[in-house]
Amino acid sequence: MPGTPAASYPRKTLVVVAVAALCYLSATTALAITQTPLGTPLFFALAAVCAGAYAALMLHIWSSALASHRVFVAALLLAAVIRVPIALAPVHNDNDMIRYLWDGRIQKLGFNPYAVLPADPQLQWTHTDETRDMPSARHRTPYPPAAQMFFRFVVGVHDSARAMKLAIVMADLLTILVLWRWLITTGRSPWLTLAYAWNPLVVLEVAHSGHIDALSALWIAAAVYWLSRSRTALATVAIVLAVTTKLLPVVLAPLLLGRISRRDALLGAALMVILYLPFMAAPQNAVGGVNMVIESVRFNGPLFKVVRAATSPPVGAAAAVILGLLTAAWCRWKLDANDPAAWAWPMAVALACAPVIYPWYLLAFTPFLLTRETFPLGVWTISIIPVYVVWELARRGGPWAVPGALMALEYGSVALATILLLWSKWRRSPTLSASRSTG
Repeated sequence: MPGTPAASYPRKTLVVVAVAALCYLSATTALAITQTPLGTPLFFALAAVCAGAYAALMLHIWSSALASHRVFVAALLLAAVIRVPIALAPVHNDNDMIRYLWDGRIQKLGFNPYAVLPADPQLQWTHTDETRDMPSARHRTPYPPAAQMFFRFVVGVHDSARAMKLAIVMADLLTILVLWRWLITTGRSPWLTLAYAWNPLVVLEVAHSGHIDALSALWIAAAVYWLSRSRTALATVAIVLAVTTKLLPVVLAPLLLGRISRRDALLGAALMVILYLPFMAAPQNAVGGVNMVIESVRFNGPLFKVVRAATSPPVGAAAAVILGLLTAAWCRWKLDANDPAAWAWPMAVALACAPVIYPWYLLAFTPFLLTRETFPLGVWTISIIPVYVVWELARRGGPWAVPGALMALEYGSVALATILLLWSKWRRSPTLSASRSTG
């Protein structure tokens, strides 16, 4: 409050925030200056510094009474500052943003991005030095219509990979703002916003690598916020935009049952048609690139491998979606609409069963890692970072596959966190407490 002496602020909180921010900013600055590739020892060392700073801050938040609004605002601003060095760093031609850029440019030139390939010799004139050597030039674009429209919008403002990255970082910062307002609306501590704002996976995958999944996460967070404000039409629109940016949020549909009106549902269906309609003249529809991924791309998906061995890739992918929908249906039945776990777990379950689990795919549920019930998913956002060693191994001629030991570490950490969560809930259960008191 104005006029309150600085000495009255919680000094320990101020020190923790300042030291964590200094360490975090030093790591992201070093990452930007050195331009160290993903998966190198230096990359992992710097990522470990970010993770350590994040862990120290979150442990303090969970264990302390936090009351200083000024320190909280400073922590939010520092969350933006730690993104700056890597957000301004150059974008290399092996980054996914290069494909975003070309997809947006080709639309501006009057082409349907689902009907053309960047490697087509007749389209070489559509390239610039930034997009000419993209690795995905011989593949169909997998990005749904809302993502495509975002790409076109950014290219219309400025045709450069840096502009694309800054636009995606802006979506990330807006997610922080939406979460802050949602936590206040639902009576939770606004300090929990930092669980997303400082998450090292979020910082690395958005400010460093610029993945479009950040835009989908923004729309999901906006949908939950508007639902908490009874703005059901806006919530429906946001969910449709999330699904048509990245398909994973489709498993959240059961969470809307009974919470939006029939008119809202019709509005959402109409918007879906409007978004897809401009692209349907292509030889394949706007999910054709996803079909290629299901049939032929495998990465870090042990559960899908088991299902695939007994069935087929389409059946395995369908099983992942069905499990996500069933989890969402259970959450709709058991949990409140404002419970972060209700939104995080359906996407996490579906993703865990998917054929491809890249680290940035986890961005979809990172806005909701705010409670004890989502602790295992928070662990996952850290334990998945070591799989970037595959990028370094591939540069040395190795296979595009996560080593078994790393996969065991990744999913073993999540399993252990889940066991600890269940044990903690069992210890706190009323039945156990009653038996102890009678004994």
